[in-house]
Amino acid sequence: MFNHHQKFDSQSIADKVRELFLHHGFSKRQHAKELSRILDLSFSHAHRKLKGQSPWTLEQINRVAVALGANPAVIVDCLSEMDTVRQIVVQNAIFSVAGVTLPCIAHIGHELWSVRQAEFVGVQQGEVWTIYRADEAPSGKRFSVELIEIRPCHIDDDRLSIAVLDDAHQAADELTKYLNSQGFNAVAFYDVNSFCRALSKNPFDGYVVDWLVGQETAQKCIEAIRTSEHPDAPVLILTGQLGTDLRESEIVRAMRDYDVLGPYEKPVRLHVIEAALQRCFNL
Repeated sequence: MFNHHQKFDSQSIADKVRELFLHHGFSKRQHAKELSRILDLSFSHAHRKLKGQSPWTLEQINRVAVALGANPAVIVDCLSEMDTVRQIVVQNAIFSVAGVTLPCIAHIGHELWSVRQAEFVGVQQGEVWTIYRADEAPSGKRFSVELIEIRPCHIDDDRLSIAVLDDAHQAADELTKYLNSQGFNAVAFYDVNSFCRALSKNPFDGYVVDWLVGQETAQKCIEAIRTSEHPDAPVLILTGQLGTDLRESEIVRAMRDYDVLGPYEKPVRLHVIEAALQRCFNL
């Protein structure tokens, strides 16, 4: 059952790959970029892999190990002894129940010689696995199913997500529209609270933030970014307050303490922001 397309526990592999990158001197900010290069993936896809949100195959594990001069067994315990690997394969599959088919992730075990005590079974047809109730499965080889994961359907968007924060609605909308036209997935926010709520649910790949939002600075937002699940995301600071000693000193302190980029003077030059993001993501 084991081949180069076999999938393993995503979170466990991601944790070990991150440890391996750190051991070889790559900073956290470099991990997604380096994995993107090694596996020839988009930056966003590589980022999801490192968060354990995308499955790993044996071929991908081997490529990472070779690139870093490591034994694949460092990433997957006992990988060199395939017969000792846990007899469960995690596969993208189709769950067929009550006449309805749903995409799912199935944890598939050993081949069954009798299905009398099995509630669900897996059947492979070509490259596609389908999960059935045992008494509804078609004839052929049937495999035990240890776990079925059904997740909300969504469109897999490989575009880099960018949050734009500016209380000037027109400016935020104009920059968002432009970035979307250039291949990013940009979303506009106009106040600190809505920005922080969105960030707490799903961090973005990058941020373009006006330093002064309403009556407060963006420091709260930047602190939230740096303590999120994606703390190393690039943050570009905008300001219309250059020439004001107070604002300049605040921004300088943020650049030093939170590793933000800029400041980029308003009114925003769209091509400049696009170029800065492209450089951050090595596009």
